[in-house]
Amino acid sequence: MKAIKGDLQSIKKLQKQFVKAQQQIAKQEAIQQASLPNQSIPLSATDVAFFRQNMKGVTPLLDTNRIDRQNAPLKNPEFYQAKRQQAEGETHLPQPKRTKAPSTRKVSPKTPTIDAYTYLAQGMGQDILLKLKQLYWPVEATLDLHGNTLEQASTRFDRFVSTCIEHQIKCFLIIHGKGHGSTEGRSILKPKIAAWLRDIDAIAAFSPAPEKLGGEGALLVLSKKPS
Repeated sequence: MKAIKGDLQSIKKLQKQFVKAQQQIAKQEAIQQASLPNQSIPLSATDVAFFRQNMKGVTPLLDTNRIDRQNAPLKNPEFYQAKRQQAEGETHLPQPKRTKAPSTRKVSPKTPTIDAYTYLAQGMGQDILLKLKQLYWPVEATLDLHGNTLEQASTRFDRFVSTCIEHQIKCFLIIHGKGHGSTEGRSILKPKIAAWLRDIDAIAAFSPAPEKLGGEGALLVLSKKPS
């Protein structure tokens, strides 16, 4: 039994030495191959015949009337170019001129249709306001202006509303706050935002949001269908 055990150990030892030698040979061959310049290996006659046999029934494709798709031109290329420049380190980003409102953001003297914070554009049915308050249209975008100065709010308002109009967002929410943190104890942004919205032809209606969406601290806005 001891002799058999000794023989098994010797066989295992020889096997390990053989595997190690094979690995060393493979490593040396790989090093030699890597040091050689790239050369294509010629195909044997058998390989060529096999390839031709498998490609026997293959024919070139005819004209498939394929149309190369091209990107549609941007509606506002200057704006997107400015966004790219901003991403690359530029700080200036001109706003897209969509709202037709003056840069000074003066309050419009127009008389509101219902009250100061409820508006219905001319030609719109009264049921529009009812549906808006009942969340008939889902809110697709939200702008939160909490803590913004009037100038900051004006810039973000323009950018947000123009984007909603550009992408045909039907219903969106603008949160202006209730003014609890204001020194005057009332929202400074609320009347301004309402006036700005009335100055935009693409706005169909707006009203104070339901309580679960901010109540008196937010306006629910509905845009018109694109003409």
